[in-house]
Amino acid sequence: MYLVYILKSGNFSYIGMTNDFFKRWLQHNSILKGGAKYTSKFHNWTPICIIDGFKSKSEAMQCEWRLKRVKGYYKRIINLSNILYNDNKWTKKSPTIISQNLKVYTLKCYKHLFKIKTYELYWF
Repeated sequence: MYLVYILKSGNFSYIGMTNDFFKRWLQHNSILKGGAKYTSKFHNWTPICIIDGFKSKSEAMQCEWRLKRVKGYYKRIINLSNILYNDNKWTKKSPTIISQNLKVYTLKCYKHLFKIKTYELYWF
């Protein structure tokens, strides 16, 4: 299974996808080698949203691609909410969003922005 995540550091955000979130988060925070070049410029990356349950890497990549079209963490959360509520697919070629049986986890302070059921993301 794969997931797509939105990270926040100050006013900056980063969207990525992985099948091992904790390892990837450690890489983004320079605790392990291998993080994205962009995230190495900033510190203390915190997950603010995780979309979990993609059956394949290509499905997760389609979601990641769509979410990266908007800049800024707040706008990205709003965009995700609108896509999940209003749209049928991430891209023309992707399976329907509803057929993917995804779960959306978000920090409590962002839950009110979603028009669909979300689960609370607990983070230390």
